[in-house]
Amino acid sequence: MGKTTRRKFIIGTLSVLGLIGISAWLGKRKILTWIVRKDNESEPKMTLAPNIDDEICVLSSPISEGPYYLKSPLKTDIRESRKGKTLNLKFQIVDYPNCNPIENAVVEIWQCDADGNYSGYIEGIGHNIWESAKQLEFGKKQHIEPSNESTYLRGYQKTDLNGNAEFTTIIPGWYDPRVPHIHYKVILNNKEHLTSELYFDQEFCNELFTSVEPYNQYGESPYDFRNDKSLTNVKEGTGLILNPEKKSDNTVLATAKIGIKLS
Repeated sequence: MGKTTRRKFIIGTLSVLGLIGISAWLGKRKILTWIVRKDNESEPKMTLAPNIDDEICVLSSPISEGPYYLKSPLKTDIRESRKGKTLNLKFQIVDYPNCNPIENAVVEIWQCDADGNYSGYIEGIGHNIWESAKQLEFGKKQHIEPSNESTYLRGYQKTDLNGNAEFTTIIPGWYDPRVPHIHYKVILNNKEHLTSELYFDQEFCNELFTSVEPYNQYGESPYDFRNDKSLTNVKEGTGLILNPEKKSDNTVLATAKIGIKLS
């Protein structure tokens, strides 16, 4: 075999092996996507979050703080430079079942941006299902160490005399393997009483994600309450869904009355 022929043979062989490798990788990716996005064995109970003006209050399900929790700074407007539909989010923290307001409770929130990124961490992982799976190890990892000092879309406030705390943020996007959500903690007298999440109606999200930048570059979320991989761990209580009301073309308002047990 001459040098030219041998070179062509080697190049051809490497090309074939490369195609085989790519095909195998794509095959694994499809399998991984199917595994991550398939329905869970059970579906959690979900209900609309009571508004501040409502006379009732409910208990929200405790949810793990997830791998991207970092202690938040004292801030009302947590958007910083993040683009997306503005959300004015108002909490009222009350004791359950009496529904009396609780003053001086710390309400801390954190969330991803419209692209599925969390501050403090490498961007671009949220829509790379392979990297997401490696980072989260399918829910086994309780915390991931941050890689930078950014703090966008993180903040805390103390409740006033009426138990109210207010934030200006954006509607979060979706990322693998989660529905759009906002994490929150309620802390009173240095004791953590609740760590949970707030969710959004799927129809509201689908309309937003298909028509508004920068959400529309990812389209509708492939996740709902049936296949979200954190909601499968909910054992008690209720998942609370926000009901945003339009204030302007780029701003919506949502309120949530959150009941906690003081005993």
